[in-house]
Amino acid sequence: MRGAVLALTAGLMASAAVAAVPGLAPGVSRELAQWRAKHYRDVRYALAISVTAGATKLAGTTTVEVTLSPTVPDLVLDWRTSPGAAPVVQLRVNGKRVKAKLEREHLIVPARLLRAGRNRIRLSFESPIALSGSAVTRYVDREDGSEYVYTLFVPSDASSAFPCFDQPDLKARFSLELVVPRAWTAVGNAPIAATQEVSSSLRRFRFAATPPISTYLFAFAAGPFAEVQVPASPQSTPAGRKTARARQAAKGRAGSPAKEKAAETRLFVRKSQLARARTEAPEVLRLNRESLRWFERYFDSRFPFPKYDLVLVPEFAYGGMEHAGATFLREDAVLFPSTPNETDILARAQLLFHETSHQWFGDSVTMRWFDDLWLKEGFANFMAAKAAEALLPAHSVWNAFHALKTGAYRTDVTQGTTPIYRPLANLSAAKSVYGSIVYGKAPAVLRQAEFYVGARVFRRAVRQFLKAHAYAAADWNDLVTALERASGRKLKRWAEAWVKRRGMPEVRIAWDTDRDGRPKNTVLEQHNVLNEGGTWPMKLRVFALSESGLPRSADALLRSASTSVRAIDGMPEIDFAFANFGDYGYGRFLLDPMSRDAVLARPEIVQGDLLRALVFGSLWESVRDAELAPLAYLDLVVRVAPVERDPVTLAGLLQRAQVAFLHYASDPQRDAVAEPFEQLLAEGMLHADTPGRRITFLRAFTASAWSESGRSRLRSLLANTLEIPGVKLSSRDRFRAIARLLALDDPEAKELLSAQIAADSGDDGRRYAFAAAAAERSAQAKRAYFERFFSEQDLPESWIDAALGPFNAVEHAELTQPYLDLALAALPEFKRTRKIFFVNNWLAAFIGGQVDAAALEQVESFASQPELEPDLKLQLLEAMDGLARTVKIRARFARLLP
Repeated sequence: MRGAVLALTAGLMASAAVAAVPGLAPGVSRELAQWRAKHYRDVRYALAISVTAGATKLAGTTTVEVTLSPTVPDLVLDWRTSPGAAPVVQLRVNGKRVKAKLEREHLIVPARLLRAGRNRIRLSFESPIALSGSAVTRYVDREDGSEYVYTLFVPSDASSAFPCFDQPDLKARFSLELVVPRAWTAVGNAPIAATQEVSSSLRRFRFAATPPISTYLFAFAAGPFAEVQVPASPQSTPAGRKTARARQAAKGRAGSPAKEKAAETRLFVRKSQLARARTEAPEVLRLNRESLRWFERYFDSRFPFPKYDLVLVPEFAYGGMEHAGATFLREDAVLFPSTPNETDILARAQLLFHETSHQWFGDSVTMRWFDDLWLKEGFANFMAAKAAEALLPAHSVWNAFHALKTGAYRTDVTQGTTPIYRPLANLSAAKSVYGSIVYGKAPAVLRQAEFYVGARVFRRAVRQFLKAHAYAAADWNDLVTALERASGRKLKRWAEAWVKRRGMPEVRIAWDTDRDGRPKNTVLEQHNVLNEGGTWPMKLRVFALSESGLPRSADALLRSASTSVRAIDGMPEIDFAFANFGDYGYGRFLLDPMSRDAVLARPEIVQGDLLRALVFGSLWESVRDAELAPLAYLDLVVRVAPVERDPVTLAGLLQRAQVAFLHYASDPQRDAVAEPFEQLLAEGMLHADTPGRRITFLRAFTASAWSESGRSRLRSLLANTLEIPGVKLSSRDRFRAIARLLALDDPEAKELLSAQIAADSGDDGRRYAFAAAAAERSAQAKRAYFERFFSEQDLPESWIDAALGPFNAVEHAELTQPYLDLALAALPEFKRTRKIFFVNNWLAAFIGGQVDAAALEQVESFASQPELEPDLKLQLLEAMDGLARTVKIRARFARLLP
């Protein structure tokens, strides 16, 4: 009887388990992922993969070991097969050969073949290798005919290469054997344990097992890569040289130094670029080495993986990807394609620091689900800035950090914005989570958190968080818990406001005056920019400058819509005030009318590199709100740019001036102001006092030349009859100048393009030429390019990305508007087939190239379609906001001549 009861109970448990299996849908649903995380553990993959030269398919076997809970029914692997591939050739489950069952992008292993505890599934598979649009990409170097193969699985594309549990919180140990042509080398997540000559033409690389990592962090690259050998040197280069005092300060900020030697880094590059790489490698490896040491001290944690490699990948989809122990970087983000200026040098350093920080935040501690993507990306950008502050004290790090935030500000004022925590029902939509909120707002919120609780408390919480969740998964609640424990404060309300609520506050400072003009009743007032109610708790530092030139600052803790700032009361009469001194806050911080007028009339009163960047940025927001005329801002730039010493602030001023000139001004206005604007840029590129400043002015001039005089200067630069002291034009510089001439329909442009194509037939030159030619001002050329975007399956995404801007030159709005509906209609397909960021870039280019109300109506009509996927609608609403502002600004100001 007891046996019958037990049998009945077991049957009921099994029935309950079967009933609890989530319904299967394409992609990976949150329900399936949560169910598997509950019932599957201790996952291991043993992959044996063969890659042959010129192959269009990757062939391999995988052995999956997993421990199952007693009541698990069918086992569900994720497997997105491709047309024409033999998806699963053989399948064995616990030693028994069975026929694979495929259902809605999943491979099902029947419950009758499984057992409680350890299970072993062995299968063989094929998956695509392609020049574009595949998780496994092949690149052919036309400079020497070499071939390279690399993977990119983020966010959930590992399951298109091999069957797996493709979710971030189901971590696994990976063992990899890779058979490749004998002349190739290979890089993976773990060190190479052994190599073996398989034949006269093939070699096997066997890699050690990894620590537990997520499937999107598994990677390999293979090809005739060259390792760049650079003798280690303890000395810093001039760009990053630090005094003993600065080194001690960096050490103190980061905490106790690591007791052991930091992980060594190897740098790999395609062999045709080895000579180029040898020039840049000493600085790249020095920066990486110093950042590893700094992060180990700050986190009080050893580097979490056995080794660390940097692999430079040509035409990589974006700047870098932090695969565990093996970061892949876009080649031209590291090996400068033209003479760099200071912002280029800082951007490269921060890219390296960002990816290195990820080895702790993202790789060792991984978000449970991609709704918390901000957790890893926000930390990586914030920690990169902190590392740069310590290691590159000569650079304006926090100005660059502010520039990063402005992208998020642009998003957070739109109806397309989202909270930084982004609910995500299925990983098939995870690519849409990537954007400025994750990369700009999230790090800004973390900096606010540090200011809110204090730097020491914040660091202690981060250390506790990393220690508690090493080689595992965590979510934002775990971070809040760590902050609360370290600070002894209740932070749930603060976190809910910043993490779960979309939008941001607009904060203004206001005051009354007494009979002597002194301020009284000074307050900070905030409201929701989206008019959706609510306030944000925030700690700010307020600044006020008196007419006599005496500054005053004070900290203020905002908890409601209005907050008194008594420390400002009673000071001498205020000349201008700013609510976000030091840039610790996040939101719109607009100048009051009196302060705005003072700065426009006397910009020299704004002292300090960061404060100037903040104030000039605040003025630009008044332009975007159609409160300040674009030509008034352009006039400000003409006055302040020649004397602006900070490279990041200078670049930002010139970029905004280009938008005012090209997008917001009418043709008659451009004709009227072109001479002083072009003269500013020409004087800067020829006579500025440093090569970096001359390069910055050159780039602005190349992008915005308008008049016949401007075109003549471009032609002279290309003919080498006009030279910039200390700056040699690179091939990329030349193609960009030609693209501008093509956009302006210059009669010599096509001949110049042909000559430059003949002068540079290398891989980079071919890509630059493809992008430049997209700027041709003809309906026939636009039609041909648009068709190529869709018809050429092997056209690399990097080529399309490079061509989108020239194709959508704002001067060509009438030529490109007919393609707007078709471009929007392609969004669902791009969402499924293209890499992250592609949809964002596509929308920014096609919508950003328009300026009138008719185009805005087209976009609004498409966005109103009820069948449009919600995540795509949000991206569309975000991109549409800039066009709506352009239409509004032009309607108010474009008829006014200076």
